[in-house]
Amino acid sequence: MNQKTFNETHSLEKLKHYLPSQTPLKDFIHHNTLHAFQDMHFYDAIFKASKIFGFKPTLPLADFRKLFENGRIKRPILERIIHEKKGEPNAANWLEKTIHKNYDEKSEPRIGKLRAAWKNKCKLDLDNLVQPILFRLLSNYLDRGIAIWEFPIGNMGFLEAIKKLEQNNFISFFKTKRASNLLLKDDLTIHELLEICVGDEAYFEQYLFDQQFSHRGWSGMVATIEDKPNSLLNRKEISLEDLIKFELILEIDHLENELGTQFKPIAHYIDQAAVDLFEHIETSEIQEVLMIWQDAFEWSYYDEILTGIQQLSKKNERSPSVEDGEKKFQALFCIDERECSLRTYIEYFDNLAETFGCPGFFGFEFYFKAENAQFDDKLCPAPITPRHLIKETDLKSERAHDSFYTDKTHQIFTGF
Repeated sequence: MNQKTFNETHSLEKLKHYLPSQTPLKDFIHHNTLHAFQDMHFYDAIFKASKIFGFKPTLPLADFRKLFENGRIKRPILERIIHEKKGEPNAANWLEKTIHKNYDEKSEPRIGKLRAAWKNKCKLDLDNLVQPILFRLLSNYLDRGIAIWEFPIGNMGFLEAIKKLEQNNFISFFKTKRASNLLLKDDLTIHELLEICVGDEAYFEQYLFDQQFSHRGWSGMVATIEDKPNSLLNRKEISLEDLIKFELILEIDHLENELGTQFKPIAHYIDQAAVDLFEHIETSEIQEVLMIWQDAFEWSYYDEILTGIQQLSKKNERSPSVEDGEKKFQALFCIDERECSLRTYIEYFDNLAETFGCPGFFGFEFYFKAENAQFDDKLCPAPITPRHLIKETDLKSERAHDSFYTDKTHQIFTGF
């Protein structure tokens, strides 16, 4: 037995830190999936994330070498990068390693190793058994007010609503009586459930990370809604703790149903110590080679882009100048990382054009409520609180595609 103790509150906070901050997908969302590593240097961050979560932060070594053979990575630039990183005495050796040496690029992520024992040792795919019902209940409960049939008890917290349904339905969510009793038990804790399906306290936190990162999008969204309940139009009370409890109960239900009432916890099948998922990772030689290739690839394009800018900056023939106000056309572009280059090209090739960059909400923060809609839509960036409400009223014309959204499509005969 390992001697590591489990702190439930600390583990939940750590989970929230590493899970993606995923809000419900209504508006455009830009999210840095490596936000938990933002305080680190770039290469340290991406290779640590790769080791922990299995991310692929660079091209494969073979792809870099093919780009080199095709001339898209320039040899002089590659040699310069190696000289700068490794010094003159080691340059020839590292050039040989970079271009020719064979490496084993296989890397097993730390996340998922522990929980994989259910599949490897017991031939049981818990994800395939648990997630279909889990995701169906989550999506129904967290509905944004769009569904025709609302969740039966939407005015209660997620776990409390599930309990109420279990108590009042003729059909149980579960296959075993034990799982149903666990759900209805007062003061049920994550620790108690982990004792049943994991066994050894030293593995508890690692197991939770394995479980929640098997569906990090759902878990991240639940954690975000817990902290920002107004991110849902139809506000619901849910927490990452409730999600984990219900998922553990579902797992226990299927474990007992498939392996019998005396099934052994996963620690019984593990013959190695618990892993510290976030311990320091030493830089390997293959990672150093990938850093060299990545820098050489970027600098090859950097030189090409500068050359292109130099060529475009030469004076070309352009259309005659016109007086202010006599423009051929004007265009508005939403400010983002793409619009500047589009505007530059338009105005370069036609100086009778005039373009403007502006916020997507055009500097006017407001809620919009469509006619007969149940909720307002916030049409401005998240940090801004609108002061105005725009309502759609007295709509005269029907849109051509409205028939696709009629509730009659949810009925048997008219839907057909």
